[in-house]
Amino acid sequence: MKKLLLIALPLLLFIACEKKLKPATVIIVDPVRHYYPVVQGDIMRVSYAIENVSENPLFIKEVQTTCGCLLQRDEMPIVILPHKQGHINIDFNTIKNTGYAQHFIYCYGNFKDSSVIELQFDTNIVPAGHTTPDYEELWQEQNGVRINEAVDGTKGEKGYYIDNRVSTRQQKQQEIQHEVDSHAF
Repeated sequence: MKKLLLIALPLLLFIACEKKLKPATVIIVDPVRHYYPVVQGDIMRVSYAIENVSENPLFIKEVQTTCGCLLQRDEMPIVILPHKQGHINIDFNTIKNTGYAQHFIYCYGNFKDSSVIELQFDTNIVPAGHTTPDYEELWQEQNGVRINEAVDGTKGEKGYYIDNRVSTRQQKQQEIQHEVDSHAF
């Protein structure tokens, strides 16, 4: 009985151990975006590319948004293997918004420097124009020609631009990181 206990105890301890995820280093393409204006009622599609540049897999276990009008299109957890790229895909329903809208998306996972990363975008939502269409608009609608969509993309897939200025939040984070780095051994 004593021998059996001596054999079983280490096995139970080994089985009960939980493996901890190692942190993953990521690169996020344009985490702060400024989208061009959209018409109220359109669904705007936002997609953030996240590249895992580490040797460890990245597990994004939860994505939280600052508004119920943002719907995540991905199933959880999102797993991005080492040296691969994945996406966070969000649909923004603009029906209940008008004017300037700014939203934050928080992703929780095994990121290297923090357990959460913040993504941000903003846009202006303009009401639909209630004007009488001119002959060119009527002809395009009748013949199915969508020149503006061929050039600019569909209503919900227009581009964005980034601001090269550093926000006060990012500036504070950089100052703190510089302070920490200067005191490192």
